[in-house]
Amino acid sequence: MGSEDKLRWKPKLRPLQSHVYEGHLILTDPFGITPHPVSLSPAAAVAASLMDGRRTIIDIAAEYVSITGHLITTAELLALVEKLDRWYLLDNERFREAYTRLGREFLEKGVRPYVMAGQSYPADPVSLKSMVATARRRDRSDPPLAARGAVIPHIDPRRGWEVYLKGLRVVGDNPSPLYVIIGVAHSPISHPVQLLPMDLDTPLGRLKVARDVVDRVIGSTGFNLISDPLAFANEHSVEFPAVFIKALFPDRELEVVPMIVSDLGGNAEAIDEVVSRLLEALGDRPFFPVAAVDLSHSGPRFGDEHFDEEKVRYHDNEFIAAFSTGVPESLLALYEDLGNPTNIDAFGATYALMRVVEGERGEKLGYAISYEEDTGSAVSFMAGRLL
Repeated sequence: MGSEDKLRWKPKLRPLQSHVYEGHLILTDPFGITPHPVSLSPAAAVAASLMDGRRTIIDIAAEYVSITGHLITTAELLALVEKLDRWYLLDNERFREAYTRLGREFLEKGVRPYVMAGQSYPADPVSLKSMVATARRRDRSDPPLAARGAVIPHIDPRRGWEVYLKGLRVVGDNPSPLYVIIGVAHSPISHPVQLLPMDLDTPLGRLKVARDVVDRVIGSTGFNLISDPLAFANEHSVEFPAVFIKALFPDRELEVVPMIVSDLGGNAEAIDEVVSRLLEALGDRPFFPVAAVDLSHSGPRFGDEHFDEEKVRYHDNEFIAAFSTGVPESLLALYEDLGNPTNIDAFGATYALMRVVEGERGEKLGYAISYEEDTGSAVSFMAGRLL
């Protein structure tokens, strides 16, 4: 391709996870196709932010000068684009081919490996069981926490373990041969619900997928519910509940239905259809649903000027009040009325949970805000049950 043709390129940066560290923008691929974080200088970060698929290289160079007052040559831009392309960070045919190939290879493994052991929870089976056993301890006078569904966090357990324990106590008090794990899609997915037809590995052994249930749901909708298997590869909101459920019941043969759900906006009808097909596929089989969600994400790390605790608590309380009704339409109405100004990632997954056990009352059992000194940002989270 000639140099003039390259100047007409319209590069588009993929949706990526990002944060600022020591003045550099750190990009992380949620799919793991780029296996390591990529650091961009401030100048490169500005240029990359202009790569939206609409601007040519020449357009980007002109816009860069307009924004920064400094010159960037087309040769420098082309070098940056070629580096981003090599790292699979651009949304183009090269990335899509790799994404399809790696997704197929991931499914062929037949089991999703655990990836967070030794970081967010112990890799040693004895230590892991000891850590989670705390959720089963109580005074003899304390009655079991009966429930039809549970909410636990998915924040790093090292930051929110006390709240985790309250949710895991609900899971431990309601044993079931089958668990529906409802996680949050932190990676872009082409349909608002994705299912994983794979076993889930843990340091204590595998949780077997309820393949008959998953296959029936996949085959009964007009959507491709397995179009994005790589979205599960590093998804902690599926791994954490799977690992902790296995640690609660290490000697039991358990089955799981792993699913992830994206944001609620515009997706309620699609979520409704999948949940309806899921309930049909489950039939009379006993099961227990667990949603692993967090609440507000506020501060510079998440695009805000600063962390606003009063705003976070207000919107979290509104969310919890809607959850407490047990009526999924209450959560949907809240979203449609106020939107999601504090980046609560729990809307879609919690809505799906409330659809699964529709008509029951919800109860908050724990709540906390975890503040990050280095970024001036915070994440809030809760534990709860549906009765």
